[in-house]
Amino acid sequence: MSSVKSVFPDAQVTPKCINSYPIRVKIEAHENGSTQTIWEGDQKKLFRKYASKRKKAIEAMVKNLNDLKASKL
Repeated sequence: MSSVKSVFPDAQVTPKCINSYPIRVKIEAHENGSTQTIWEGDQKKLFRKYASKRKKAIEAMVKNLNDLKASKL
């Protein structure tokens, strides 16, 4: 959520939990009835104990969010 809020401070973040394995995280942008996937990956890529995977995942999220923001301007 903090990655989304860093680029879009006024964004409404709505978590949606699905109890199935493997656990995946999907960040989507919903606007005007359309949906765009920003990032999707395994939840473990966001764990602090996998620092390099976490860093790459967060960088990809922020890049994609900034690309989305630039396309909206």
